[in-house]
Amino acid sequence: MALPPNWERYTTEDGKEYFHNAALNKTQWERPSCDEVPLASLNTSDVFTYKPSAADLEVPRSTAKSQELDDLFMGVAASEPTELVSLKEGPGDELSSSGRSTNSALPKASLPTLQGAGGGLGFAAGFAAGAAAASAASGGDGQGSAPTFSSWLLLLAQSLFDVSTDDVVRRLKLLVPYPAQDRSTAEELRTRPDFYGPFWVATTAVLFLAATGNFARLIESPHPSLFKADYSLVPLAASLVYGGLIAVPILARVSVFFTDEEVANIDFKKIICVCGYGLAPSIPVSILCIIPVGFLRWLFVLGGLALSLYFIKGNLLEDISVKVRWLQLTLIAAPVILQVLVFFIYRVRFFAGDRD
Repeated sequence: MALPPNWERYTTEDGKEYFHNAALNKTQWERPSCDEVPLASLNTSDVFTYKPSAADLEVPRSTAKSQELDDLFMGVAASEPTELVSLKEGPGDELSSSGRSTNSALPKASLPTLQGAGGGLGFAAGFAAGAAAASAASGGDGQGSAPTFSSWLLLLAQSLFDVSTDDVVRRLKLLVPYPAQDRSTAEELRTRPDFYGPFWVATTAVLFLAATGNFARLIESPHPSLFKADYSLVPLAASLVYGGLIAVPILARVSVFFTDEEVANIDFKKIICVCGYGLAPSIPVSILCIIPVGFLRWLFVLGGLALSLYFIKGNLLEDISVKVRWLQLTLIAAPVILQVLVFFIYRVRFFAGDRD
């Protein structure tokens, strides 16, 4: 059996064998095994040892920037700003030819927080913030570079949807006259209008108006087994609700164009926001209108319309202050007409009894 490396076999004068390792200067009677050989006794002269240089250890800036943008787009934000660690540069600085450190930190995009708005909305906020960071990174090499339209649009959308569910609920409570309105919520609605609540109110209203109209027709049908749903009520409801929310600010903007009034004096975002929230009473009204009694339906519709006009008066009409009289009347009449059209067309068109 072969001996491990550096071990030799010897015998004494009386014929007894022993073993000696010249590299370790060790002698023993027992026969050495390969498992007992220490690593130091092996010949490691042929083993390659990797010794990285300073340039190999430096993280490329393009790779680090790409990873940072990936984290931002996925909504992952570090608790503290991170910097590249370089063996040639100080943290956040560059060494000039004279050996002095000059600050050359890239602009950092702030990440707005989105609380309580759900995972899908949190991702949207992260995506918008990522777009802003991408715009800052792409334009950071030049001084005074203007942001792109797409990044501006994403940041605008993020600001309009940056509300929580609790914020939306508090704003919906402004529709009820009693108890008294929360003035802090009303003031917040004036200064920070949103599109998140109006979007869900409008979408829910479209679905409920069409569904309850068909369900009421089913109840009134003399032959329920032969009833066929009228799917044309869905596009009709969508045209009323979405079309009205788009038409009102467009009409306001066109009216301002023909006057000397400053556009900055009119908050078009607030007009859309208040008109959208004002449609919320149509949802419970549509459920109550399933009751097949004509005068009760009119009573429910007029009651819902009154709540909508009360909300618009307290949160929009009182804040309209323009110099031109006809423009003021237009800005007041457009939101009111939208609410009246939605409620009355629903009452007249969506029930089978009105056509018989």
